Amino acid sequence: MRALVFVLALAACSQSEAPSDTGSNAPEARPQSETKVEQPAVTAQDALARVPSWEGARAAGVDFRAVGQEPGWILDVYTQQRISLVWDYGESSADFPLTTPTYPQEGATRYESAMNGRTLAVTIRRYPCNDGMSGQAYPSTVEIVIDGRTLTGCGRSV
Repeated sequence: MRALVFVLALAACSQSEAPSDTGSNAPEARPQSETKVEQPAVTAQDALARVPSWEGARAAGVDFRAVGQEPGWILDVYTQQRISLVWDYGESSADFPLTTPTYPQEGATRYESAMNGRTLAVTIRRYPCNDGMSGQAYPSTVEIVIDGRTLTGCGRSV
């Protein structure tokens, strides 16, 4: 008996109201099973909006920031938990777990991380660098390898 009550209650909850006849030529609604729910894609603008400004980066927990051109990219190494990379002018973005750095040579710091099938290697060298687009001087040269693709640029502590 309880099973029958449960089935009837479930059926009552899942029924939709019959459309009223308003005389409109609106198309009939498709049944839920045929309705495809699309998750909104993260746009380049959304990805870039999540990157804290240079002025607010330290307060957001960023320890080191690197930037590069052609294609444009931004990498933030946070003081705890993650490394965040936005590349291809914001078209691509990924967060990686912050790993313990290694020091492969004097003046160099390297992070290697992986997440969801993606790989990231970041090498920071204490060697002066100038951003080719802005002319801004930075104390470090940065090389990023994301899924086998190499990006180069400049960086500094924030």
